[in-house]
Amino acid sequence: MPHAPKSPPRLQPPPQVSTIPHHSRSLYTPWHTVPPQKIISIEHPAIIKNVDQAIETLGGAKALKKSYKLSETKASCGLDLRFRPEDIMQPPIQSKTVETNNILLKIRIPRRKRAPGEGPDERSVLEKLRDAGGGYTIEVVGGIARTVRFRDMANYQFNTADMEIVRRVRVELGGLDFERIKNFDIPPSRGLSDPRPILPPPSFSNTTMQHNYYYRQNPAIKKALVAGKPALLNLQAAPKTLTPMVHISTTTIPLHPPDSLRAYNLLDRGNKQCVDHLRKLFAQRPIWTRRALFNYFPKNLQSLVRFSMVHVAYMWRAGPWRDTCVVYGLDPRTDPQYRVYQAVFFQVDTEKTAKGRERARTGGSHIFDGKNLVRDGRCFQLCDVTDPLLQGVIDGARHIDGWYHSTTMNKIKTIMRLKIRALADGHTPADADYVDVLEQESEDEDQEAARKLREQMERQERGKRRLEERVRATRPTISTAEEEGEEGEEAPEEEEAEEEEEGGGEREGEGEEEEGAGEWGQELNLIGGVEGVIDPVLLNEGHPGVTPMTAAWDGRVQGVMGELIE
Repeated sequence: MPHAPKSPPRLQPPPQVSTIPHHSRSLYTPWHTVPPQKIISIEHPAIIKNVDQAIETLGGAKALKKSYKLSETKASCGLDLRFRPEDIMQPPIQSKTVETNNILLKIRIPRRKRAPGEGPDERSVLEKLRDAGGGYTIEVVGGIARTVRFRDMANYQFNTADMEIVRRVRVELGGLDFERIKNFDIPPSRGLSDPRPILPPPSFSNTTMQHNYYYRQNPAIKKALVAGKPALLNLQAAPKTLTPMVHISTTTIPLHPPDSLRAYNLLDRGNKQCVDHLRKLFAQRPIWTRRALFNYFPKNLQSLVRFSMVHVAYMWRAGPWRDTCVVYGLDPRTDPQYRVYQAVFFQVDTEKTAKGRERARTGGSHIFDGKNLVRDGRCFQLCDVTDPLLQGVIDGARHIDGWYHSTTMNKIKTIMRLKIRALADGHTPADADYVDVLEQESEDEDQEAARKLREQMERQERGKRRLEERVRATRPTISTAEEEGEEGEEAPEEEEAEEEEEGGGEREGEGEEEEGAGEWGQELNLIGGVEGVIDPVLLNEGHPGVTPMTAAWDGRVQGVMGELIE
């Protein structure tokens, strides 16, 4: 019996997706409606215990209102955080505004009855929620679209509460009153009081974000026992040289090596050879540069010179013999014969090529002949200058007391500098190019002293004139347009005619300069009718200038004027 064909299976309809919340989940997660109110969140980095003080650290309620108005335009709120709001010299922490999508919740937790004698509740919010056992309510206040954060590091702080000048600035200039700013003055007294006040800069550090330094211990440092005590030893530290360094203003010089120095008989063979060779060289010449000493040493002992120098000589830190080595007991300032051992320094702005470094190792790298350039050489002694032109200046200088005058040293340095530049550029310097330098008139002691005194008096006179001009400029010489009109109405026409006849036809501004009126006799009007001050220093091509911004000159503050018209 044949089987009947099976009917095809019926297709099941697709399941319908419901938009109704699942009732089983709604029992545990109730739905809340977020109000359309926009809220700004401020993440204060401190632990807030007093809300009013926290608001004051942000600039007060006025700053918060301004910040909220700026947030409506999607601009940066620009809040500044100061932990000492009363200190105007404190550098603030600037804020950064970011867009967020957070929700502000208001949670009410029932208060727990405390037993008699129990202290304040020190539990955290999370502990209170757990202890409430679900007996709390949650209310959605609104959405937080923008958040103000203070993520920059605080700058270094400097307390200026004890500074008199800072207290005056806070009182006189803190209120931004134009009249008080204009009348603010600092006594033009010379010198500083004791203790000397040091005004802090606006900020000590420009670093606002912390860096991840990946600190780790120096692999060259090893722990060891020194005299029975644990210590850290740096096995790769460069050995120190013990050569004494003296300043040009010192009254005494070293007469012998330091007492703590290792004795000569305890040195090894190489150091003994180096010390012996140094003593021979200093017996021939009392003052050397280190480069000149290296050139007179064999290569196997050159590396020991800097460590053996302490046994024979000391060094000058500054002055005419700067960076030179002088034998113990000799003060070159006491005898003019040591003037030829003075050192001059130059900076060669050229790249150090391999050829230049190789020439520095040759025996004549400390000598300046005016023909060859040592690219890494910057210190030369006058006795090592073999250039004929410069030798004539050095040997032919007029000596009254045995020393070189400043004009002679200026000639030597100028010619050497020009020749070094020419050699660095690949040119061969010719002596004829420096005739104008040689023809400069030299001075003796009396002429030099008179010139310095004359220059000092000229500087004092210029400073006095500038001070008088600034004092004259601070006087109110500008009237408003209304005042000018009133004065014009009160002036009789007969007096104007008489003044014209007495002036002999002189134009306005061509007569003698009156006190307080400046070079410009006519009155100037200010747009906006604000009184201002003309700065005569800014006069340019016959036009009066106005201080473009608040500036302090000799303690006198000049305000912003605006535009001036005749």
